[in-house]
Amino acid sequence: MAFRKFQAKNNTKNTKFVFDQRGKYRNEAVPQRYLNRHPGLFRDFWFIENMYYGRIDQNHRFLTLKPEKLTALGGQDGASIFLVDFFSHAVSDFLTEHKKAFSSSKIQKNDEFLSEINPFKGHVRLLTDFELHMKRLRDRVNSKMVRAANTIEDFDDFIDFFLREIYNGDEITPITLTGFIASRLSSPLSTGLFLDLIEIDSGDDQTKISSFIDRPNYEFLMRNCIKHGFMIDYNIPTRLCANLGSFEMNSYMKLYGSSFESVFEDYYEQSYPLDHVYFMDYMRKFYNRFVGLRPNIKKEKTIDQKNKKVFRFNIKRQRISQYELETKYGESYRLELYCKLRNYETAQRYSDSLLDVIISNSKRILNDQGLDASLSYINDEFIGFLNDPYAYNGFTYSQQNKENTTGQKTSELLRRSVADSRKTFY
Repeated sequence: MAFRKFQAKNNTKNTKFVFDQRGKYRNEAVPQRYLNRHPGLFRDFWFIENMYYGRIDQNHRFLTLKPEKLTALGGQDGASIFLVDFFSHAVSDFLTEHKKAFSSSKIQKNDEFLSEINPFKGHVRLLTDFELHMKRLRDRVNSKMVRAANTIEDFDDFIDFFLREIYNGDEITPITLTGFIASRLSSPLSTGLFLDLIEIDSGDDQTKISSFIDRPNYEFLMRNCIKHGFMIDYNIPTRLCANLGSFEMNSYMKLYGSSFESVFEDYYEQSYPLDHVYFMDYMRKFYNRFVGLRPNIKKEKTIDQKNKKVFRFNIKRQRISQYELETKYGESYRLELYCKLRNYETAQRYSDSLLDVIISNSKRILNDQGLDASLSYINDEFIGFLNDPYAYNGFTYSQQNKENTTGQKTSELLRRSVADSRKTFY
């Protein structure tokens, strides 16, 4: 194969050049003969709908992986990496097949990366990434908060200040676990369905082409992926993914008592039930840290108007305990706050008047049916990614159904947006 030149890198300063080169990669990175020979093998997981693969079920509900479903697989330098059990089994068979090809000289033995393969990275812990994200938000707000310390007297003031700073940012910033999962800040590796074979710079297009896609051994790798029910990330050609809709992967799922129809119920849990718990807990921790940094509130009082005598004194801030958090900021308070957080995260899907209706309904359901039913109702109102103007579904339905973009008929739009009934995996 003739040498192909792709010049885009993340550190290139000429934005127009990078834009043009990225377009070239999107259109030409994988030769058409590979696409024709292996239809469905490559998927663009940077495309907005596809980025949710393994993070939402067929009903567009955001998910977290059950940790007990992970199984260890040998990685580089003897380290263990983790994948969901059926995918780990498939990868083990995939690697065995590759080793046989190497031993029998079916593939070139002098390839720097693709002769012998020791997987580099598997599952990453979602809650660890989310915690790092929340701490970054805390640090972002902290400097402004310290300067305005005298305006923050208690926990209520703290939450108001924190959210005001987040809301006034240039971009929407996720602040709930569900919002984080729905963002580009969360890694697809958190699903347990992705595997990085080799560490590469995904922003260096030329390396991806010359060191991998255009190497003779890559053709065998593609065939091996098809044989074991994998997809390949178009933008990271060394990243494999379990193709949940394939016959081959379903054969592995059956070995572990699961199937195409039940995999999300068997291996994942919905993320929304604990959203408000995580948020309030982070607020408590951040507030108590703030109290440690600024324990006193400086006050002053005029005691002689004529002589303008001023008495200056301090008031000591009080930390908030877990018990106080749970008793003072109960379910009704948390539901209202949660509705407002999700509306912010979904680009103000609802007007103020419609949001008030949702809040009112959630409290009524709380009284009639309990907290679980109320949270489920809220989740249904903000389900999916129809709010995202950059998503194909969101753009299409906002154009075709302008009268429905307020959200009153979200469920109807959602059903129509799911292609091929329950057989579509994003």
